[in-house]
Amino acid sequence: MPKITDNESIRPLLTFSQLLQTGYTFLEKIPFIYTINPKLKEHRNQVMQMIKDSHILTLPDKFNELFSKDGWICYSGLSQTVLEQSVALGSTNKYEEAKELLIEYVDEKMVEFILTKCSSRPEFKTRLDLLKLLKIDYLEQRYHSCIPLLLALIDGLVNDISKHVGFFTEKSDLELYDSITSHETGLPFLKLIMNTSRKKTTEEEILIPYRNGILHGRDLNFSNKEVASKCWWLLDCVIDWSDEKRIDKQPIESISIKESLEKYNKTQELSKRISLWKKRPIKSEKYWQSQNLITIEQGLPEHTLLIFLNAWKEQQWGKMFPILLHNIGKHKGKAIPEIKSDYQKIKLLNFRIDSSEDQTPSCTNISSYLEYVKDDIKQSSNISISLNYANTENGYPELRDEPNGSWYILQLSLRQILFS
Repeated sequence: MPKITDNESIRPLLTFSQLLQTGYTFLEKIPFIYTINPKLKEHRNQVMQMIKDSHILTLPDKFNELFSKDGWICYSGLSQTVLEQSVALGSTNKYEEAKELLIEYVDEKMVEFILTKCSSRPEFKTRLDLLKLLKIDYLEQRYHSCIPLLLALIDGLVNDISKHVGFFTEKSDLELYDSITSHETGLPFLKLIMNTSRKKTTEEEILIPYRNGILHGRDLNFSNKEVASKCWWLLDCVIDWSDEKRIDKQPIESISIKESLEKYNKTQELSKRISLWKKRPIKSEKYWQSQNLITIEQGLPEHTLLIFLNAWKEQQWGKMFPILLHNIGKHKGKAIPEIKSDYQKIKLLNFRIDSSEDQTPSCTNISSYLEYVKDDIKQSSNISISLNYANTENGYPELRDEPNGSWYILQLSLRQILFS
């Protein structure tokens, strides 16, 4: 059976790591080489650490081997800590402890994070009110009510996103190229398990969300935390699937070991530049209130924010389109009506920057004061607006000032005004 480690994005890294390990194992047997070339010794610790870190690449396969038969699969959004701990427990005959870890991972914080992700994705956002109610049911242990509706919503979500069929339909195609979540051993396998035929009515407790048995009234004893947590787990996987489906990654030509080494060297150079990065000094509120589009240097996040807010005030939706992070790769004709729907209901009157603080090499939070009319009521808010410096083609974070990046507004940081 194909493995996740065979993925295009993982296989070259593992191969390179294995070559390095073989090479340094050989050098350890002839230590006088270090005398001839002392630089090899200097780089040894760095290389050995990289080899040690590469073990994380093999964990998704191990996770699926251990837990997929019981209704859990590894996905891109899974916490690395939980991934490592669960595999460690499951591999050392502590399977029940591993199961408990995975069940408890789906706590209030995780569910809230799922809802946050749903709020910025169109098909998910339309179901957000119901999902918020299901969160309450889950936390208050009303598993009998949240499980069936979660299964139904997931089916409808996949139907809307695929524009073809629902999640549990036999013809649904959930496998995607170079994916962890949608690998053959991941989401497609999970669908097969959850879609198992349940032809007899049973009162025996089940621990897997059998869709047919639950929604057709055959599995009567399904109301428990393990089944409910697996439904939220599945929803998080579907979010990953929908994001990857939009990217529609296709195979590329394989790269040589030399190219892998060059790629690694570029990564190391970027790491050095990141380590040298420092936050800008925090300026006073008086300073920011005296700034405008003319006085603020182009290329700074504050300049981008003022362009965005001015376009909002003037209802120039086309100018807002290229500044919103979630619009990267989206067709302008489709995105502008969505922007208009989100922002037209709020008439922005005035705005100003009160303070700005760099958070990471690719993120700045800008405290802003906004005056606006919403629902015919004049209001004002102090809000922290997040801007990310991201790759202009794929939206991945970049080190600020890198040539292939730009500043983008994270719409999620405006949710208290837009969606409350």
